Amino acid sequence: MVTFVNEAEAMRAVDGFTAAWLARDIPRKASFLTDDFVLWNNCYKVEAPRDTAIAFFNWLVTVMRGNRYYDVRRYLTPTGVVQQHLTAFDTDQGSFKDIPMLLVFTTRGDRIARCEEYVDSSGLPALEWPEGARFQ
Repeated sequence: MVTFVNEAEAMRAVDGFTAAWLARDIPRKASFLTDDFVLWNNCYKVEAPRDTAIAFFNWLVTVMRGNRYYDVRRYLTPTGVVQQHLTAFDTDQGSFKDIPMLLVFTTRGDRIARCEEYVDSSGLPALEWPEGARFQ
């Protein structure tokens, strides 16, 4: 049985998660996650439980600079929020822009229980996943 989310709570969770990421504030980003949070990434077909995901986020801010989202669209779903956007960022390997992303958030109250990342990774540098990531 699907329990429908509260729109204000779901959007507040996604707003906070996204704003914290763009501010490079990983402790604040983590405050929007449930204890059983899972991050899934389409490029690597990997599931990362909460602590592994936080370690991954911390690593990402060491290699990505100037991360920005634009052309952001959000849609409420029965279980959370879908966010579609373009992203751009800089790394030591160069600047990347106009990268399509889709984030599917499952929310519980004003927290995020699951984030599924769908990104067009063609031309992007390889990512390093911390111990604890479960590859499928």
